[in-house]
Amino acid sequence: MNRNDMETHSQFVARYKELRKIIVDLQNNDLLDYISKKALDVCGKKLGILQNNTFVLDDMDQMGVVMDYCIYDYREDGLNIVARYKADSQLDPDSDKYAVVKAMSESFHTLVLVKNILPGVGVIINDLMGSGKFLLIDIGLSRTATENMAIATRLLPFEGFMTTSGAALPVDKEILEEIFDFAIQNYGTEDGEYIEVDTRQKADLTAAIIRMCMEGNASEHVRYEEVENEPVTQPLHRETRIGRNESCPCGSGKKYKRCCGQESKIS
Repeated sequence: MNRNDMETHSQFVARYKELRKIIVDLQNNDLLDYISKKALDVCGKKLGILQNNTFVLDDMDQMGVVMDYCIYDYREDGLNIVARYKADSQLDPDSDKYAVVKAMSESFHTLVLVKNILPGVGVIINDLMGSGKFLLIDIGLSRTATENMAIATRLLPFEGFMTTSGAALPVDKEILEEIFDFAIQNYGTEDGEYIEVDTRQKADLTAAIIRMCMEGNASEHVRYEEVENEPVTQPLHRETRIGRNESCPCGSGKKYKRCCGQESKIS
């Protein structure tokens, strides 16, 4: 690996750590003030963990998933909590907090497939519900992920890389097939090639994905940890776009749409 790659990764990791602190602070403090009991009740019911007005959790990490869904997917008067906070806060457009809130506003929940692991940095991922290939900065994930591991997570886009909101769930092959069968059946186009959803339907689909993952006890296998600096050892992969009828870059010999493309794309 050349010096330029090392410097680029070091800059990304340093930037990620600065932004991560703000993300955690917002999600654990400022944004929580906007979550009402009604929001918790509605989200708890949609995720299948509110029973007889009581949250029934297999483990406390599931509550982090619920809060994440409340912050990003619950809407009142067409606005989610991030949008309401952004309107109220009047942040300096040149500040890091503004950059974080902007990324939160542009975030999306999806299924990703780990293609390459970058020790001390993160992973290269394919978006299974889109056509993007991204650098996901997450030092903890770089320690625990395996190649071809599928994950349900929310991605926050920054310049040059993605991060997650922190609420990620692993998805095994059986659950992955169930998710896509459900998505195609409920939101698929006539040719079965794409998934078309509006804002409300995206929230419903996200809830269904989370619910299926948690029913499979996925949250038992995920823990988010803040980590210290580690050396950067792998080259940067730039975003690419792959034709759905092209050979899959994973080397399976199948067409992309029949392999990592998983037949479907949200538009």
